[in-house]
Amino acid sequence: MSINRLLFKNSFTSDRISPWICPTCQIGVLIGDKKNITVYEGSGSKTAHDHPGWEPSWIYGGFSGILTCSNSYCSEMVSIIGRMDLIEIYEHNEELDCWETGRYNELTPIQFYPTINIFKINIDVPKKIADIIIKAFSLYWVDLSSCANKIRTVAEYIMDNKKIPKTCLNHGKRRRYKLHERIVLFKKINTDEAEHLMAIKWIGNSGSHQIDGLTKDDILDSFEILEHVITKLYETDSTRIKKLSRNINKRKKPMGK
Repeated sequence: MSINRLLFKNSFTSDRISPWICPTCQIGVLIGDKKNITVYEGSGSKTAHDHPGWEPSWIYGGFSGILTCSNSYCSEMVSIIGRMDLIEIYEHNEELDCWETGRYNELTPIQFYPTINIFKINIDVPKKIADIIIKAFSLYWVDLSSCANKIRTVAEYIMDNKKIPKTCLNHGKRRRYKLHERIVLFKKINTDEAEHLMAIKWIGNSGSHQIDGLTKDDILDSFEILEHVITKLYETDSTRIKKLSRNINKRKKPMGK
């Protein structure tokens, strides 16, 4: 399932809050309005007003607020903080038939608590892997390079979970396998998912080199690949149904009896 990139790339205004999915129930949409969002101008921005060349577009600051899950059975409250920039947009006034300058506070998130999920993590994903994925979600908003490195760590954890060796003997000495080598070993077991994990590894490697200039699209590429991998490796609905049927047949009656 592809990620709705507009939700995770675009800024928003207090009048039009992005419809992020609740991180707790994974059903409701996070909603809020102006009274739930506090916007403030930074001290440096205020000082700049004294500059002879000052323009409104120089204004910047921050914001904080609370969003609430629309699912009445959940009603989770999610804190959000981020950066505010004042933007000017030319708009056509239909009544006066002229163009006017509209000013809006553009809000860019840098942190949510609880962290919102960029994709849904299936309940069958091992907790250690799920926890590190959620950590990667939180880093997406504030540090793309660190986020890429954390996604790379997920690949390491998947190799551990699949019992891929960590070390080997080399000239009588034990050395540690690099992630690349472990994925190559995994390829003998699962060619397709190994190819996907290798792609994640390359993006993660770029996260270690600031000059590579990772973009949000690069990270969202990595998340989309990761979502596919964990779905293929840990989505066990069919396995669960087989096990359930086997147990019912063995008991020759419903499981609740």
